[in-house]
Amino acid sequence: MGIPGLLPQLKRIQKQVSLKKYMYQTLAIDGYAWLHRASCACAFELVMNKPTNKYLQFFIKRLQLLKRLKIKPYIVFDGDSLFVKNHTETRRRKKRLENEMIAKKLWSAGNRYKAMEYFQKSVDITPEMAKCIIDYCKLHSIPYIVAPFEADPQMVYLEKMGLIQGIISEDSDLLVFGCKTLITKLNDQGKALEISKDDFSALPENFPLGELSEQQFRNLVCLAGCDYTSGIWKVGVVTAMKIVKRYSEMKDILIQIERTEKLCFSKAFKQQVEFANYAFQYQRVFCPLSNQITTLNNIPKAVTNSHAEIIKIMKCIGSVVERGSGVRKDVINTKNIDHKIHEMIAKGELHPVDMASKLINRERKLKARKLFKVGLLGGESNSFNKKVEQPLVDTQDVLSERENSLDNKNASSIYMTSPAAISGTVPSIF
Repeated sequence: MGIPGLLPQLKRIQKQVSLKKYMYQTLAIDGYAWLHRASCACAFELVMNKPTNKYLQFFIKRLQLLKRLKIKPYIVFDGDSLFVKNHTETRRRKKRLENEMIAKKLWSAGNRYKAMEYFQKSVDITPEMAKCIIDYCKLHSIPYIVAPFEADPQMVYLEKMGLIQGIISEDSDLLVFGCKTLITKLNDQGKALEISKDDFSALPENFPLGELSEQQFRNLVCLAGCDYTSGIWKVGVVTAMKIVKRYSEMKDILIQIERTEKLCFSKAFKQQVEFANYAFQYQRVFCPLSNQITTLNNIPKAVTNSHAEIIKIMKCIGSVVERGSGVRKDVINTKNIDHKIHEMIAKGELHPVDMASKLINRERKLKARKLFKVGLLGGESNSFNKKVEQPLVDTQDVLSERENSLDNKNASSIYMTSPAAISGTVPSIF
């Protein structure tokens, strides 16, 4: 995740802050980043498909911290993966499976301590896990949203719309999408590092990020490597900075690289760069004000008027459900999108990958499956479906005694009222 080597180059402008600075403000939370962090405590259970509430406990602890600091959370979860990111997802999936095999062998051999290290590396964060958190959010009226695709552009969109004032995440990709305030390295005491886009001009001469245009910034990360490109061998962010300062256009950069024997790039790199530029600028997001699918930035007419460009851009921003047919397609005209289906996805009601089936809480699903196996639900599919349609999470059993004793009205009084339009899309206590 993120741009390798980018955050160390921004060390000069990283500010140590307390989250108290954001009192009475709304901060977006990268839901999958917290799930990854939380999974370390229950990696064995997750990989072995056993029930656990430890990742929910992690969220509860962090949300209680924000509540004490009078900060309003807005949790954003990832949706479906993009075609343009297939090579990255395939590589990660392969690595997870390799680590899982090693973990199970070590476990069988009795080396439990070393096995846990590999179990942690093999965890796959799923929409069903996110649903467990969503059910908790619904129960406690905490705002959340499931992005149609990646959470990063969704969070930046919320920031652009003025619905949040900062983003809590470990992903430096957010800066390329246009994030203004990134809050990273958050600890249990509410201390963190803040990176503000406004401070880019204060960076040293050897890494003058503030002097780059947005296009040059995208070129830099494409050269150094990101989730969308494999990068160029032996080119890190510092070398990439020197290159983009000398040549502003990627086509000129690639021509110069082809002329030298010191650097080289793969055959697929040119297309990866083109796709990355589209993904960073125009990825699909969900607007909680209009309850509709839109894009991070408006797609230029020059692109939408070209059939060839439309085919390319659809691989980078994601296909959607077509209105009327209910079929997932490459739809460019927003009037032809089934926004109601995507609203249900944003609420966590439908699965974000197939965009059709009901999304079921992981823990409730495992519990129902266990009951089904012992025959308590009977053998007919109708009774099984009827059972799992009931409330999908039992969260009260993992709440602290102190939280259970709180008066709901007093507990939520620290929050200010948000625009009424938001509550129509995601539960809100603001």
